[in-house]
Amino acid sequence: MVIGRPRSLSIPWVLNTIGIVIEERQPDSRHTEWTPTTRPGRDVVRRRLLDAAAEEFAERGFSAARLAEVARRAGFTKGAVYSNFESKQDLFAELFAARSLELAGRVLAEIAGMNPTDAAGKGGEAVASWMVREPGWSLLVLEFGVLAARDPQIAQAYLRERRQLRGRLVELIGERAREWGVDDTFDVRTTAISLMALISGLVLEHSVDPEEVGQQTMGAAVTALFAGAVARAGLV
Repeated sequence: MVIGRPRSLSIPWVLNTIGIVIEERQPDSRHTEWTPTTRPGRDVVRRRLLDAAAEEFAERGFSAARLAEVARRAGFTKGAVYSNFESKQDLFAELFAARSLELAGRVLAEIAGMNPTDAAGKGGEAVASWMVREPGWSLLVLEFGVLAARDPQIAQAYLRERRQLRGRLVELIGERAREWGVDDTFDVRTTAISLMALISGLVLEHSVDPEEVGQQTMGAAVTALFAGAVARAGLV
């Protein structure tokens, strides 16, 4: 799956099982006039729809976003959306998964090769930096989560992607634990679940009170989580 980088919402690439590959943005082809001989392939159509959806969700939020507008931004009819995605929920869930995995890949790339103590501090800084830099995306995820608690259809898409993210985090944190030689004692699953929950809470608190819950405070909170996991594994 390939997702382009929209103008209003930065979505770098994460593809090769989070070895984190970041590509430069491809030229914007959404407004190209297509002729029968240059009709875009399915992958191109999906990429353009996802690019357009990222812009629409970022500007309007999940609830107010309209698939007709996504199609218009991408240069297609609404039918193109439904031929590639089952619903608005499914479309957002795919964006959500890519964006979340991008964050995980960025953090783990930042701490690669570090000792556990340094990794805890650097990891906290990286997560906090992302939350401050892209608050709009973070709030979108929260909105999607709240709606999922009340709407079974949204819940299905949300649950699928959250479990996928949780599974990847378990794998990625597990890789670091093996690198440090403590894969038998490092509770990777609890750390992954705690990290996801902590980020959700910090995003909400920061959006309401950014002065009190600023980047430094959020970084310290995430660092404390990582440091606690490291300590329990007997690495300090």
